[in-house]
Amino acid sequence: MRNGYTDRCALVLLLSSLSLWGQTGSNAAAALAGKESIGDAVKIEDRIDHSQPIYLIYIHGISQVGPGDSLSLRKGICKYLGECNLTYVGRVYADGPFAIDQHPPKIAYMQVPVWKTREEWSASAPFIDRYKIVGRNHVPIILDEYNWWPLAYPLKCKWLVTKDASLTGPVKNWIDTCALTGGNQPDAKHPGRYQAYSWIEPPEAGELKHMHRRAALANRGLKNGLMDWGIGDAVMALGPMQEILTAGIRQLLRNTVADAGVDLQTMKPTDPGPDFFVITHSLGSFLALAAIDSDWQGPQNSELTNFRMSPEDKLVVDYFSAHATGFYFLANQLRLLELAGLSAPTQVPDESPASSESTRTKSAAIAHWAEERETFLQHHSSTVPTPQIIAWSDPNDLLSWDVPDIDGVTVVNIHVRNSGFKIAPFLASPTSAHANYAKNQKVLSRILKPNPTP
Repeated sequence: MRNGYTDRCALVLLLSSLSLWGQTGSNAAAALAGKESIGDAVKIEDRIDHSQPIYLIYIHGISQVGPGDSLSLRKGICKYLGECNLTYVGRVYADGPFAIDQHPPKIAYMQVPVWKTREEWSASAPFIDRYKIVGRNHVPIILDEYNWWPLAYPLKCKWLVTKDASLTGPVKNWIDTCALTGGNQPDAKHPGRYQAYSWIEPPEAGELKHMHRRAALANRGLKNGLMDWGIGDAVMALGPMQEILTAGIRQLLRNTVADAGVDLQTMKPTDPGPDFFVITHSLGSFLALAAIDSDWQGPQNSELTNFRMSPEDKLVVDYFSAHATGFYFLANQLRLLELAGLSAPTQVPDESPASSESTRTKSAAIAHWAEERETFLQHHSSTVPTPQIIAWSDPNDLLSWDVPDIDGVTVVNIHVRNSGFKIAPFLASPTSAHANYAKNQKVLSRILKPNPTP
């Protein structure tokens, strides 16, 4: 959430209800001992004078407006390297069911089609913005910024931003985001694609802006920003749109793996090859894990058969899972969103109080990654004994929960305090708490610097 107007409204509304500051993770350093960082991977490759790049995937979360959410992370990497030559390599769009010649899926919102034309569908294709970062003779770092937000725009723009204007009042920021004054902006380097698309026609946008503001200032800001533009993404991710969103991420994974020099036709998960690090913000963690779960069946909407995992997709997912060293979660809703995936237990746990406290969680979304990684490590020496998840949460972040202990995965939760406006001990800016993880030097240090422990 980057909207300053929403932030100010949230501060006013929450002033009387927010509790004291949460405690920071005092044992974070001990818990991280022996865990591999991106800096460790760079150090290892530097030591053996290997030219193998370090591959880093960044997946944004809710409330994203346009590309570029990895900017703070890129700046942090440059600071870590000490000097930086950053090159924008280019943009890569998802293929498969998202190809230019494909028809849109026949799904509807309240009986109205979400995408009416192939042009609208092409404008919603997720994409990678790829960057190459080098400095001080270190091995290159390839950063793939995954952008799935174009898939969410039509739903939020057509039915939340426009319809809520008559209830709470219009918000100029969101209307301008959804309605382009100069019309659609084609991507000149990729014919048939769009850098920006107008989901609200300019005349309608003009009418919306002149509507009467009915809700109080703080309530309107929270409703339009946090709920319509933010939580709307999470709600989509729990329904049939999850099939489309995760299929988009898998298509982007195919490109990342292929760009790393892997032959998609002959690869096997146990083959030697590059390791991948994944950094996610907010909802991005849930979507990333769902995308690489090859046993996931999804809601099984009959209109979305083209988005189900193909044998080719499964091979890519298996290879990526085997070579994914770890995930870094910058805030996450895993504990919250897993409430939508309740299922019968595979085994009956001991119901004694002592055992229930120590029982580790079994996550279907993570199990596949853990199994593939463990199998790979049995074939190859590695400094990482198990798959790892390092998760940061600001106690004042309204949209972050600790990751539970998970079988087969080393989970480390770290509490941090992101910078931002505060009136201690009553208030800390919820927007800054959620948005500033990639700007927090303590977070970046844990991700990027080599571990001092041998």
